[in-house]
Amino acid sequence: MHAANPEKSERLARTLYIIRSFGKFGLTTAQLQFHTGSVAPSTDVAELRQHGYNVECEYEGKRDGRRIYRYTYRGRKES
Repeated sequence: MHAANPEKSERLARTLYIIRSFGKFGLTTAQLQFHTGSVAPSTDVAELRQHGYNVECEYEGKRDGRRIYRYTYRGRKES
């Protein structure tokens, strides 16, 4: 995968900012989509991970037939 650089990509910078701002509670995929306008938030998170950002993703079950995932920022890995 070719990952954009979050320091140069407004899309990834916005995603990182939102995930970090939700702190220890994290946010769901739907919330991430709402706050960033992204149609592929899981791809955005995967790109952040490629650059050393530790973003945890937890499955919370189903609601109204949809799978709910929660993303939480856990810091940055040393290079």
